[in-house]
Amino acid sequence: MEHSIGERLDRKYKINAMSEEHGRHHDEHDSVLFLAKDTALPDTLRYYRERCAALGSDERQIAGITLLIERVERWQAMYAARVKVADVEPGTLGYQILKPNALA
Repeated sequence: MEHSIGERLDRKYKINAMSEEHGRHHDEHDSVLFLAKDTALPDTLRYYRERCAALGSDERQIAGITLLIERVERWQAMYAARVKVADVEPGTLGYQILKPNALA
């Protein structure tokens, strides 16, 4: 499997994504998923924008993140009843998320 470390990065979600910009396929072996309903997402994206700027990302990347933050905040305002603090469910389904990482 291309770009895999031998285990899924994201154990909570099955991901089947296509980059609109480059046409590349991504899944849970090379990507992670955050949901708009996650209360922490806007602050997470702000931190990501700050780190990208500090690392030298160009203005298009920074502007894209700023627009994404605005869309997420608008979604959270429109669907406030769905916004929540992220969690891992107890039981066997949650266990797969919390199992130890494979050793390199």
